[in-house]
Amino acid sequence: MSQLNISKKYKSENYDDRKHAVSLIILHYTETKSMKEALNLLTCKIRKVSCHFLVNKKGGIFKLVSLDKRAWHAGESNWKKKDDINSRSIGIELVHEGELSNKKFPITQINSLIKLLDFLKKEYQIKEILGHSDIAPLRKIDPGKNFPWDNVFSKLKFKISKIRINRKKMNKKEYFLFLTKLKKLGYGYLCSDQQNEKNSLVIDAFHRRYLPSLLRKELQHTSLNMVNDLLNHKNID
Repeated sequence: MSQLNISKKYKSENYDDRKHAVSLIILHYTETKSMKEALNLLTCKIRKVSCHFLVNKKGGIFKLVSLDKRAWHAGESNWKKKDDINSRSIGIELVHEGELSNKKFPITQINSLIKLLDFLKKEYQIKEILGHSDIAPLRKIDPGKNFPWDNVFSKLKFKISKIRINRKKMNKKEYFLFLTKLKKLGYGYLCSDQQNEKNSLVIDAFHRRYLPSLLRKELQHTSLNMVNDLLNHKNID
């Protein structure tokens, strides 16, 4: 990969000290049309949000918070039964209008993101890169169904699970088995003994990430196949 070029032109004062070692990278979108709007949001002392890196549509990378500090990008969140994801992660924001705009992420932006992720992955021995929707599925949907996860992961040489289509509908027993497997994968906020809106939002997060074509569709064995394959690849019992 070509050389990484990171600007330190802008700074956010919205940070504090880490309480845990870095083990995750969390991807977001700004839900703004412009970089100026994004910077106003991520440096606003009243809003109290920030990230470590901001990547604009042209592929420019801007470091807003030092990596040894805890940026405020994750909020209330959970992964693998662990909280305070802000302390455990590096937050990267992509300038993008959001899922509802249905706009694709520019190739130049994604290519720069891949370079940044490749550097951070090696520097911090990162094994998991997640979306904000993975760690906060009850309230967040970014980076959204249009984010090119497979493209990014293939360039980073992460293992990608192929879609094994099986349109058979899940029965109630299979539904609860599916929830158990999502928990093992890392998703929080699930109620394993009932069907409710919280579970639906977590399932939406899983589909946004791995099976966007099945988002908000009736559950089928394709989803069960995917979570099984992911657990196998990650060697999670």
